[in-house]
Amino acid sequence: MKRIFFILFFIFSFNIFSHPHVFFETALTLKTDNKKMEGVEIQLILDELNTKLNRKVLKPDKDMNVEKGNIVFLKHLYKHIKIKYNNKTYKENDIIFEQAKLEDDSLEIYFFVPIDEKIDKNSKLTIALYDTKYYYNYDYDLSSLRMDKSNKNDLKAKVKFFTNDKIKFYFNLVSPDEYEVTFE
Repeated sequence: MKRIFFILFFIFSFNIFSHPHVFFETALTLKTDNKKMEGVEIQLILDELNTKLNRKVLKPDKDMNVEKGNIVFLKHLYKHIKIKYNNKTYKENDIIFEQAKLEDDSLEIYFFVPIDEKIDKNSKLTIALYDTKYYYNYDYDLSSLRMDKSNKNDLKAKVKFFTNDKIKFYFNLVSPDEYEVTFE
C-alpha cells in the first residue's frame, strides 16, 4: 500500500507548480526633454511581507534610506529590466541604481535607465520587467506608465500594453507584459 501511495504521489507531484514569492508594485516614468528621450525611471515597491522579512538585513538609517549593499537581491533585479529604444537594447550595466528607502512598511527602490537619444517620428520604446525563473513578480498595467509632466513639449505617443506571447518561461505557462511606445 505504501508503494502505491508513493507512486501516486510522485505522478501527481509533476502537475504541481509553485508561484512567485517576491512581489513588486511597479511604476515607470518616461523622462523627455526637447524631443529627446532622456531615459526611463523605474520605481519598484517591495511587498510588505518581504520587506518585513528583510528589514534586519536592510538596516535603514534614521531617515529610512537603505544602502545599495544591504539589498541582497538587488543584483537579480537588474537582469529583469528589459528596455529597448530604436533597436538598441539596454543591458544591466546601463541601469543606474538611484536610491532605496523604507516608506509605509515597504521597500522602495529607484532605478534610472539613461537613453539620451533624439525622439523622431516613429521612434519606438519597449519596456518589460520579468524574471524567467518566476520567483520575482512585477505588478504593472497600462496606468503604471507615465510621461514626465515637467516637459513643456507636446510629445504625442501611442502606448500599446500587451502580453508578449512570443516569449514563454516557467514551464511555458507565463509570458511577460510589455509596453510599446511609438512616438508620433
